[in-house]
Amino acid sequence: MTPIDSYFSVRDGHLRFDGADLVALADAHETPFYVYSARRVQENVATVREAFTARHPATEVFFATKACGLPWVLDLVRRAGANAEVNSGGELWKVLRAGFRPDQVVFTGVAKTVAELEQAVRAGIRAVVVDSVSELERLDAVATRLGRRQGIALRVDVRVATETHPDMRTANGGKFGIDLADAVAAFRRAAALPGVDVRGLHLHIGSQITGVEPYQEAVARALAVLGEAEAAIGRRLEFLDIGGGFPVPYMDAHGAPCAREDYFCVQTTPADHAAAVCAVLEAQRPDLTLFIEPGRYVVADAAVVVTRVQAEKVKHALDDQGRPVSADRWLLIDCGYDTLLDHTFVDWYFRIVVANRAAEPADAPFRLGGPLCDSADVYLGDGDTPYRRFPAATGVGDVLVIRDVGAYGVETMTQYNGRPRAGVLGITPDGEVVVARRAETYEDLVRLDLDPREGGR
Repeated sequence: MTPIDSYFSVRDGHLRFDGADLVALADAHETPFYVYSARRVQENVATVREAFTARHPATEVFFATKACGLPWVLDLVRRAGANAEVNSGGELWKVLRAGFRPDQVVFTGVAKTVAELEQAVRAGIRAVVVDSVSELERLDAVATRLGRRQGIALRVDVRVATETHPDMRTANGGKFGIDLADAVAAFRRAAALPGVDVRGLHLHIGSQITGVEPYQEAVARALAVLGEAEAAIGRRLEFLDIGGGFPVPYMDAHGAPCAREDYFCVQTTPADHAAAVCAVLEAQRPDLTLFIEPGRYVVADAAVVVTRVQAEKVKHALDDQGRPVSADRWLLIDCGYDTLLDHTFVDWYFRIVVANRAAEPADAPFRLGGPLCDSADVYLGDGDTPYRRFPAATGVGDVLVIRDVGAYGVETMTQYNGRPRAGVLGITPDGEVVVARRAETYEDLVRLDLDPREGGR
């Protein structure tokens, strides 16, 4: 067996993930499908928790369930000692069903409905993260009507710029949080309302934040606001919630320094982020409990997609006279953005290996596309090219493995082009492969639809 990293290895020419032969799994299950490693999920929870508690013992981890809300994964996260952050009534229902206690849950989101707020208040969750003054007034009305007093944190846009994908920046304008200039007044208003109990301040600066400096700046600004708010309301707050956004390497650095703007190539660790955040917190407010909300870091590298080459072709580039000047070899696989949305939605890069040729040199350029009737369903290439390098003999029937897909993959699958959503396998800590979610069938495509053949009944 040849090790690639701690969870990938090659045996008899086949790629293995956490000990499971991915080629054998592809022969036993219809592709595409996801495979999650229980050990990796739990190891990642422990890594991020230990990094922060070593610096600030009063730290609590709230897994951002938007990253992966599979009940099988939620159970792993809970058993590993994490709490849960939810973004909707559905996610709240799922985490309570998975065994999380209400006092282990915080509820974020920019547009909570009255029904969702009632659900949170009735459940008695730890905190509702209030995103606007209008939501504050709505929540107070709901809690007062129910005869409850709901714990809250106010989310503040601390106006910190971050170097990540533009669609993943959440704290420098845009729709998230109460404006920095209005934050103290919002705390003052919250303290005057009978239905809410303001306990903390929440911030979130984005996802896949590769540098530590934005966190340092964000925490410093948040503590300044928190101090002014405490002076305004005449009491101390209990916690600071810094959100998540801790990065995962999606690209190999090969020993070279990463460009700061390259958010696929990561050279920081949770320990680096913890050192930066906790240095500010310990120097200024060691009494505060620190909440962190990792999502991507917990599950991204804990899963792969297994897919198969279904077709191959050569397409020629032509000169001005229409004569062929170069040829591109295309591989067409059965995993499109219906199964892995981010590869198109945010132009995300994922490492890909030919699983049944894992011992062969990957030295031939290919273009890689998915099955959807959409020109956007094409995978990013390596470097500044549109090409991926695979073994030269790669062709129809070969099994490809897409790495680091555990975050925001399963959650965003669709039935576009009439394709049933992929199934999910799980590798238990003792190495058993189980079905965490069955693959959909054609019947699932219309299960919720009115059938006109039955007269609309």
